[in-house]
Amino acid sequence: MRGLGMGMLLLAALAAGACGDQGGELREVTQRRRGEVDTSSTASDGAVDDTARLPAFVADTPPRVQGDTAKADSAKAAANTVSTDWTAGVRETSHPGVSTTLRGLRTAANAGFDRMVLDFGDDPVPGWRVEYANGPVHQCGSGEPVEVGTPAVLVARLRYTQAHDDAGRGTIRQRDLPLSMPVMRRMVIICDFEGEVEIAIGTSSSQPFRVTELGNPSRLAIDIQQKP
Repeated sequence: MRGLGMGMLLLAALAAGACGDQGGELREVTQRRRGEVDTSSTASDGAVDDTARLPAFVADTPPRVQGDTAKADSAKAAANTVSTDWTAGVRETSHPGVSTTLRGLRTAANAGFDRMVLDFGDDPVPGWRVEYANGPVHQCGSGEPVEVGTPAVLVARLRYTQAHDDAGRGTIRQRDLPLSMPVMRRMVIICDFEGEVEIAIGTSSSQPFRVTELGNPSRLAIDIQQKP
């Protein structure tokens, strides 16, 4: 009987040890899988790898810039750059088949003119139309009027363009920006809907403007003459 009891105790001890080892392995697997899930969720929630998905200028530059960073490379732009003369009328260019994302926006006061630069990164410049509004401007989705609060409003319309990523997050975070420049006084994105982006530039008056396409990276520069 004593031998039988000792044998049973030995078998119980061996079984407990085996179960303990198996439990340890299960815990290790569980912890490893949890770590993989945590890593994948961190990479997909957009909070950590946002700068990797979009260019550095996604945050936009401050409204006051010491010089225009796009000004220096205007001379070395690609050969197919489109540059227009000064006008107070309408300027437009079509680029059939081009679909793009507006990824950055910055402004600067230069000698004789104020400039707004729209960045498209590696995407091509889309078709565009720029003109002064004849009356109030409206939100394209709701149709609600937008009170810009300036004597004149220059509207830049970008075709087949979006100002948000595939998850619906805006690639331009400053969508209503006051500007302290001689002519440009406010910028409002009034449309980002169904492949069209519209930017309202509130100005002190209907001064002549020009629009220039720049390359590497793709940009659209909108200049408005300052008063003499």
